Amino acid sequence: MTTIRQVAALAKVSTATVSRVINSSAYVEPATQERVEKAMRTLNYRRDMAAVALAKRSGNMLGLLTGNLADPFFAKLARGVEAISRQHGFRLMVCSGSHQSEQEQYGLDFLINQGCEAIVAHTTRLSDEALLRYASHMPALIPINRYLPELANRSVWLDNIAGTRAAVEHLVAQGHRHIAFITCDLPIADRQLRLEGYRQGMSHYHLEIKPNWIISQPFTEEGGEQAAARLLEECPEVTAVLTFNDVMAAGMMAHLRKCGRQIPEDLSIIGFDDILLARYLYPTLTTLHYPIETMAKRAAELAITRLQQQEPGPGRHEFSPSLVIRESVSPLIKPPILRP
Repeated sequence: MTTIRQVAALAKVSTATVSRVINSSAYVEPATQERVEKAMRTLNYRRDMAAVALAKRSGNMLGLLTGNLADPFFAKLARGVEAISRQHGFRLMVCSGSHQSEQEQYGLDFLINQGCEAIVAHTTRLSDEALLRYASHMPALIPINRYLPELANRSVWLDNIAGTRAAVEHLVAQGHRHIAFITCDLPIADRQLRLEGYRQGMSHYHLEIKPNWIISQPFTEEGGEQAAARLLEECPEVTAVLTFNDVMAAGMMAHLRKCGRQIPEDLSIIGFDDILLARYLYPTLTTLHYPIETMAKRAAELAITRLQQQEPGPGRHEFSPSLVIRESVSPLIKPPILRP
């Protein structure tokens, strides 16, 4: 009997692509589809109807595509989705996209081929066009932390701009004028939006942003350490920083202590996410609370509701971060009054 692997080899595609053609579960380029169908005819391939019947019975599978599974942020996302899947009696299948376009596409294909008709998808590198193609074939695919106008009725996202603007306003109120921004080095929407919020906040108070005050590094502890080293070497005038996430803030704080700097006396720091680590750093980290667990629950509810073809209940799709004030920001002595 001809297997799906033999068809894939003859058509020079992956088995996942053959599966998409067979099941019409996601968009396939017409030329590729024609090549697969020709290989099936050549090899006289026949679908395993027992396997098809089994797949049709897996309507209680909820898929979750996350970013980096080692990141505490994504652990909170997974916990929110899992809570709703348990509540509704769904089995949960999880895979990681690792912030890479090919991996995100592979992850979606994997979840689809495992019988997940409802999926919560955290994608950062998959193109808008590709995500829209998947969504057109899957009414219960819910993007999280990503906004597309075409999918506004089923996307769940965060107002990143408002978050970093609020952080700038807090630092200005404490007397800081030389404020740097430590961002990530990936071309993702969160980076652009948080950077825009920083720029808007500084512009609102007519504050200058020097070119070397925006530092891009990997959004890891190591990236935070590297950013701190650059900040000390290139920007001695800076008195406060915003960081892309709490993990980078932790790396910065560790490097600054190694260099004999005091936090917040020598440098005030604000993070983003409010992961568990933030409240146990020394000093405890002032940060922006990202309600990702609440958002994940909302996304999972939407996915299951749409799968069951029910009318979604009332609920917000856009969420806002909130400033959590702890100990990592210090006011400057007698800060001058500054008005917008």
